[in-house]
Amino acid sequence: MSWPAGPRLLVAPLLLVLLGVVGCGGGQPTAAPPPETARAASVRCPDPVMNGIFDWTRQYRTIGELTASSAAVVRVRATDRAQVVEVGGLPFTITDVDVTETIRGDAPKTIRIRQLGASAAHAGKISGGNSALRGGIDLLRPDSSYFLFISAVEIPGEDTTNQYGIVRTLTGLYVEESGQACHLDPESPGLPKALPIDDLRDQVTG
Repeated sequence: MSWPAGPRLLVAPLLLVLLGVVGCGGGQPTAAPPPETARAASVRCPDPVMNGIFDWTRQYRTIGELTASSAAVVRVRATDRAQVVEVGGLPFTITDVDVTETIRGDAPKTIRIRQLGASAAHAGKISGGNSALRGGIDLLRPDSSYFLFISAVEIPGEDTTNQYGIVRTLTGLYVEESGQACHLDPESPGLPKALPIDDLRDQVTG
């Protein structure tokens, strides 16, 4: 089913000031888990990644809100094809992924996911920028399966064909683990930490 084109993510140095740097010290109040979390309690999800890099321009409390801000919601498998580029002195990793399922919206069979940060292996190729962005972000890992809430990337003067960004850096990223979708963003307590894949589909398409 065709779905109208959603918002696009414009990456420009001026807009990068919206990226907040948050320390990892101090505890945060724990929100009561949503009902669907209880059904996924037996699944061991990866620990949330406290990488200190978040876009605070929007908070999401439901899968429906996250879907509404996405151009598409897709299930992907990451490949080992990736490159690192710099924009305004900040590193971005662009990973090729194979789209195995389009849950909502439209997406090519292969897309490129642009994430803020770079792995330790690429850190030496970065000429400048904030060292906190080197290796700290939870980059897509080869052969791992993810559910991504994405928007198209547009950068003036750069060819960004088939490039997409994950909504709110980590908020729109779920990793697939043992039949469950596990959330990796510790700063979105309103969203389920883990839920069955069928439940995720239902909430996206409902």
